[in-house]
This record gives sequence, C-alpha cells and structure tokens, in this order.
Amino acid sequence: MLIGKVCAVTAAVAAATILSGCGSGDEAPEQRVRHFQAALQADDARAACADLAEQTRQALEEQEQRPCHEVIGDQGVPGGAGPAEVRRYGSMAQVRGNGDVLFLSRYSDGWRVVAAGCTPAGGDEPYDCALEVG
Repeated sequence: MLIGKVCAVTAAVAAATILSGCGSGDEAPEQRVRHFQAALQADDARAACADLAEQTRQALEEQEQRPCHEVIGDQGVPGGAGPAEVRRYGSMAQVRGNGDVLFLSRYSDGWRVVAAGCTPAGGDEPYDCALEVG
C-alpha cells in the first residue's frame, strides 16, 4: 500500500514540475499589458517591442519596412492607465482598458501582445486593431 502512495505522490510531483516548467517566469497577462503600456507612455520603444509576439513584431516591420522600435510609437496604440477587465481563454487572453482592447497569447517565455489598439468594428470583423498580425 505504501508503494502505491509513493508512486501516486511521485506522479503528482512530476506532473506539477512539468506544468510549472511550461509557465516558468509566466506573469499574468495584465502584468504584460501594464509593462507594454508603461513602455509606450515612457517612449521606450524597445521595451514595447519586446512585449510583442514575434509574429506581431514581424508583421509591423514588414508593413512599415523599418525596425519595430522606430515605428511602434506611430501606430496609434494608446498607452493606457492599465487593464480594467481581463478574460483568459487557456493560452489566449483579452484585456480591456481605457478605450483599448489588447489580445495576448502565452508562449514558453510568458504572455506576449498579439494585437493592440483594438476597437469594436461591427459587421463581419469583430475588432479593428492598430497593431496586429498580418
């Protein structure tokens, strides 16, 4: 009976270790949004770009034909006062703030902004975003 309990505890510890490894350094999506918005307000373009998902940064650079840190401040993304409402959907999140909606995805290195400066669009498109993937 003791062997069964030891095996169960070992399996639980192994599962917890694997799961915690997936989210190592994993802050909440609202923390990433606060950092992103603070970087925009402080005109710290490199920090704001570092908060973007790789695909979003690449899409911006391809669209503007310049590095992210040179153009992110021109995209009309508000540097709001922080998140007001956070909705998590597994590895995705929607964060609503003062006049802005941001979408984030969780990657191995934490949450990253995939779209920002979003407002409800209506019609077939749910949001128009100033910054988004393709």
